[in-house]
Amino acid sequence: MAAVTFQSLNAQYLAYLMQYPLLTKSATSGVFNGLNETVSSIITNEYKETKICGIKVKHVFSAKLLKMIIYGALIATPISHNMYAVINKIYKPPLTKKQKILQLLTSLLTVTPTISACFVSWISIINNYQRTSCNPIAELRKILFIVKAGLKKGYLPVLKSSLTTSFFALLVAQNFIRPELWVVFFNLVYFCLGTYQNTKLKKLQKQQRLAESEKLKEMEEKEKKN
Repeated sequence: MAAVTFQSLNAQYLAYLMQYPLLTKSATSGVFNGLNETVSSIITNEYKETKICGIKVKHVFSAKLLKMIIYGALIATPISHNMYAVINKIYKPPLTKKQKILQLLTSLLTVTPTISACFVSWISIINNYQRTSCNPIAELRKILFIVKAGLKKGYLPVLKSSLTTSFFALLVAQNFIRPELWVVFFNLVYFCLGTYQNTKLKKLQKQQRLAESEKLKEMEEKEKKN
């Protein structure tokens, strides 16, 4: 019974994927990215507290969760969908071994670096940006500074892990998965990778915030002594 239900749901999903490719992929990616943020928040113990009938309830629902869903649905998926569409137009099946290698290299040198940069930039913004003025130019400069700092510290580690994962994922996709299903397959792969990367970045930024707060305490203590 469960197998039949799964098959019917899978068939319906594939039908939607064929009829509304970008919309279906965006919805799938949004769900995966929401799970990504939820799991990484639980691992790093970043809970929120809300009072319900006078009782404090811990949860992981936050603006960050919504922003991660937005990232997956409206940023990462449209970019990867269109980039893979171009790549799959250049390399049309059936592919020779040489063409498969070229397709692999093209993806690793274009899609992977782009998505890695977008991911690190977005995570840096949602974890560190807070609006402090109504001046759009000043706020834009602040965002650019945060993105630059985030890319400087986090881009290379994320890119390295993404390249390794993408290499093996592409090998699997080339041999076992239809081109129109690639983005969905990579969404699943990058859910696992993204959860790991997001957790790692959260821990790093948490350590940085603790170090900054300790420095401020030391400065305040020195000022009191003086």
